[in-house]
Amino acid sequence: MNDDVSRNLVVFRIKGFAEPVLADAPTKADDAVEQAWASVRQQHKVRASAVSAVYSEWQPSAADQKFMAKQFRKAECTYSFARPAPDDWERAFAEARSVMAETHEARQQENAEELLPVLWSASSPRAGLLDTLPHQPLVPGRLSVALAVVARTPQGKIGMRHVTRHQHEEMGAPPLEKLFDVGYGALARGLKFEVRRSGKEVLVSVARDNLMAASALALPDLHAQLSRHLGAGDLLVGLTCPDEMFVAREGSGLADTIREQVLGSPYETTELVPSVLRLGPGGLELLAERGAGAGPHS
Repeated sequence: MNDDVSRNLVVFRIKGFAEPVLADAPTKADDAVEQAWASVRQQHKVRASAVSAVYSEWQPSAADQKFMAKQFRKAECTYSFARPAPDDWERAFAEARSVMAETHEARQQENAEELLPVLWSASSPRAGLLDTLPHQPLVPGRLSVALAVVARTPQGKIGMRHVTRHQHEEMGAPPLEKLFDVGYGALARGLKFEVRRSGKEVLVSVARDNLMAASALALPDLHAQLSRHLGAGDLLVGLTCPDEMFVAREGSGLADTIREQVLGSPYETTELVPSVLRLGPGGLELLAERGAGAGPHS
C-alpha cells in the first residue's frame, strides 16, 4: 500500500508479464487511472487489450470509470478507499493514513497475541463449549460472538485460546462490554475492504492481515462502513470461513454467487459453520448454512 495518500497507486496485471506493473498519479485527479495507464503504456509499449486486471488504491472517478470501461473491457477492476466528495478529501486522507498506520502496526505485531472476537455457530459440532465462554448473541439462537487470544505459532499456523468464564473472573471480571470493545479494536487493525465493480455489480471482500476477518460481522458499525461502497439497504453477507467475508447488495446478480460459494465451501467446520446472512440497518438475519460437517454439503 502506498504511504503517500496524495499519490494514487494503480496496479495493472498484463498478459505476458510475470509481475504486476505499477504506476501512480495525483489522487485527486479525475483522470488518475488514465494518467497511470499512459505512463505504463509509454514505458512498456503494451495494448489495453492485454490488461486482465486493474487495482486503483482510490476509487476511480466517474471519468476514469468511463475510461476504464472503454479501454479495459474484460479486466477486473478493484479499489480500497472510497472516493470522497470534492470538499471532503482532507477527512478521507486522514482516515486512509489511519488505516495505513494500523495495517503497518498489525504487520509489525504479526506474531503477537491478540484478543479477538470469534464467531460461533449454534449448529457447529463444538457449540457445546460455548456454555463455558462469555459470549454475546448476534443472531439469537443461531450465531454468537465470544473472545479468544489468538497468535501465529512458529509453524505459521493459528493458535487460539478461548476466554472462559473462569478466566474472565481471574481477570477481575471486567465489564464484558469493555472486554469486547478491546477485541473489536484489535480486530479493526488491519481490516481492509476491497471493492470490485463490474458494470452495476459491486462486490466487497473483507480481509485482514492477521486473519479472523469474518468476525467483522460483529462490529457495530459494519453496515455503515459497507454502505459507503454498496449503498443503503439490505446487504447479503457470505462467510466461507473465519478469515473471509464477501458482501453484495441483496438481490444483485452476485448474491447468488456468494450463496453458492458459501454452501460449497471446503472449509473444515470448527467454531463457525459457513453462513449466508442478511445485514441491514436493523441488524442481522441468518439465511442459510452449509452442513455443519467437515466439508461442503448441499
